[in-house]
Amino acid sequence: MKRIKLLLTVLITLPFCLSAQKSDKKIDELVFLFVDGKYDKLVYKAQSAMEDDDLRRHPLPYIYCSMAYYEMSKLPGKYSVGEKESEFPNPLKDAQKYLYKFIQKDSKAQKYYETNWYDDFKEYYINIADTSNKMAQFLFLNEKYSKAASVYKAAARGVPADPVLKLWLGINYIKAKNTNEGKLALIEAMKEIDEKFVPSKATSAVLPHGLQLAEELLRSNELYTEADKAKKLVEVFKKYDPDELDKKKMEERQAKAKEAAKDDRVMRQFYSDEDDEDNKDRKGNVIIKDGYGSNGNGTENKDADSKLDEIEKEAEDDGNDN
Repeated sequence: MKRIKLLLTVLITLPFCLSAQKSDKKIDELVFLFVDGKYDKLVYKAQSAMEDDDLRRHPLPYIYCSMAYYEMSKLPGKYSVGEKESEFPNPLKDAQKYLYKFIQKDSKAQKYYETNWYDDFKEYYINIADTSNKMAQFLFLNEKYSKAASVYKAAARGVPADPVLKLWLGINYIKAKNTNEGKLALIEAMKEIDEKFVPSKATSAVLPHGLQLAEELLRSNELYTEADKAKKLVEVFKKYDPDELDKKKMEERQAKAKEAAKDDRVMRQFYSDEDDEDNKDRKGNVIIKDGYGSNGNGTENKDADSKLDEIEKEAEDDGNDN
């Protein structure tokens, strides 16, 4: 009877085991394509896996699809990207979109797979946030606020752990006259940013300026509590400002130069005038044997020349006497 029950258990679980093996094999294929740099094939393979019954709840096809799009966005010469007629017109936007879907799927993964994968890709989140921020900053500086807001919106959804993206989303929303959405984004960002906040290396450089702009926009929209907080935090995070970093580097270089000068003065003491037999009785100009003085005059050499002239003159006089 026990054997029959065991057999029934095996028969019941066998399809699930085979399904798991099949799923693992398909995931491995995605990994190999990514490692081989076949990003265009990876996109299609990952999208196919998303429609598979065995993998439709699995987060990994989404993250690999996102990373493939992201890598192609950096290789416009190799892949058909960036143009309306391209095979992949908006690779960065698609990378952000599938990253967001990955996060959604991964939040439920524990239920189906007894594990999560979010922490396995932290370096990728920094990379895509960095690229997204740089693109959005370019658009912002060119006063294309709506487009900048679009980039920041997708980035903030894909990398929700970085509130600096949300901060700049709010700034660009308000600049683009989408004031209500902008205020909401700024309020949410200011809830997450405080004195203990440690910014990502992807967005730390734009945090001080973002806080300055946020303070102005919040105050002009009568959000005084958030505005006061932003103003206070500018001082806390100004150390991340590139200008401040350059200033700090300059101060460090100046300190090293002063230290080097101090060491040089110490070394000079070993060669003081008191130890210089040629110059111990002189003040001012320094005589260097068989050379020139510090003023460009060879005083000691002048004496030698005079002596030679006297000898030659005596020789001439002797010749005349004869």
